[in-house]
Amino acid sequence: MKQIEKDVNSKDKFLHSLVENKGQLSLSFKINASIKNVMPDIESFGEVHIEAKQYDIVLVEKKAKQAQMMIQSRSIYNIKFTIHKTIDNLSKYIYGCCMLSDGRMAFTFYFKQTVNIFSDKGLQDFRVNLRVHPFDIVYIREDNTLAVSSDSSKCITIIDLERKQIKKIISIDSCIFGIALKDNRLIYSGRDKGIRMINPFDESTSDIVRDKMPNDCYIATFRDKIYHTNIEINTVTCYNIQGRLQWTFQNMSVLKHTKGIDVDNDGNVYVAGTNSQSVLVISPDGKRHREVLTLSDGLKDPMAIHFSGLKNQLLVTDMDRKAHLFSFI
Repeated sequence: MKQIEKDVNSKDKFLHSLVENKGQLSLSFKINASIKNVMPDIESFGEVHIEAKQYDIVLVEKKAKQAQMMIQSRSIYNIKFTIHKTIDNLSKYIYGCCMLSDGRMAFTFYFKQTVNIFSDKGLQDFRVNLRVHPFDIVYIREDNTLAVSSDSSKCITIIDLERKQIKKIISIDSCIFGIALKDNRLIYSGRDKGIRMINPFDESTSDIVRDKMPNDCYIATFRDKIYHTNIEINTVTCYNIQGRLQWTFQNMSVLKHTKGIDVDNDGNVYVAGTNSQSVLVISPDGKRHREVLTLSDGLKDPMAIHFSGLKNQLLVTDMDRKAHLFSFI
């Protein structure tokens, strides 16, 4: 038992060193050519270098109750998708999409003024007619409802999924575009009002970011972070929950006409570039990026995206009247 405890402690120290150094340290030795002659004036036999190298597997430390445990997160360089399902013959301009806990999918058909629910097989289950043009959509598991934003009508429509009908309409004092969920509170992009938070149950509101936001902006949340796209300047911006700027990503060579945005279980940020014909993944710190889906994967002018943390799947809609469901490989 003592030997097992010794071995466990040794491995634990090694893993902690990986986390603290954010890279694996390796030793290399460069031989001094003069050693071949073994001269008296040789002061050293070589040099030892310590080199920090990045690794694809990211180790982070997570506290669970009183114990500390290591968890492995997915690096953006290891992310690969395969097509799971394509749904054809949808409406044009699907600005919002989301997945429910049972695998069903919800879409906003903007010009048809409907919210359409599809089964996990890709078949239409039912639809709810609205009096407004629906923009973005998010699922509220707490009461099994959908919250739907509407840009021109300045309101949030709450849909009861069990009764398949509108539950209530919440009036907003601004245009509203992207919408996301944080601890059963709705966070939305409110144009002149900036980024705001509203409680859908008592309708109380609070400001997070007071800067003016352009039209067609999308919102995503992950833990204590809020992510926001700006279609006018092609940026992705990260704030903390208090509204303080964390980082901004902009790269016109790979991301143009930024649209939908969401975040996976490891904090990697996915954003759709309609004009760049791709879905980009950005690292949690905003410093690294790569294309994970392109035209070759069937995309055409991608617009809305949603990541299902339960299914590990990415749902993408495009202007070609299609929706694509991708799974991690």
